[in-house]
Amino acid sequence: MRTSEYQKLLLKAAVSMMACDGSVDEAEINEVKLMLQNEIYFMGFENENLLDEYLEDIIKSGKKSINYFLDQLGESDLNTKQEFNLLEVLIRTIESDNKIEENELKFLQLVKSKLNISEEDIITQFPKQMKYLIDFNNYGSLREFSEEINIT
Repeated sequence: MRTSEYQKLLLKAAVSMMACDGSVDEAEINEVKLMLQNEIYFMGFENENLLDEYLEDIIKSGKKSINYFLDQLGESDLNTKQEFNLLEVLIRTIESDNKIEENELKFLQLVKSKLNISEEDIITQFPKQMKYLIDFNNYGSLREFSEEINIT
């Protein structure tokens, strides 16, 4: 996957994670902006308006936008490093507001179900997050994100 397309995918993942619980917290936005400015996987990414554009789209389209992202992810050809970076973006977004909501866990597990890395490798890479990286509720087996999203 081309770098610019991958960077857009990462940003869409972060925005989807922010919105899937129905609330976009300022701490989540700040964390995403911090990643956009400082992380190597976003180096050279022209993102002036994309964060706002993606937020606006998800506010309008809700779960349809999230499921479109999940379909895109399923069709992408990410390497292992890209998949781990994607998970890092999602984890940092989840943890930024110090609240882990059930819809965030559902979305995380749906994303994991689209990746080629094993749960064991994920836990090895992110041991502190084991309690919510393991799919105890079988959310990863869902066909789509089915919760309505009404951003407050």
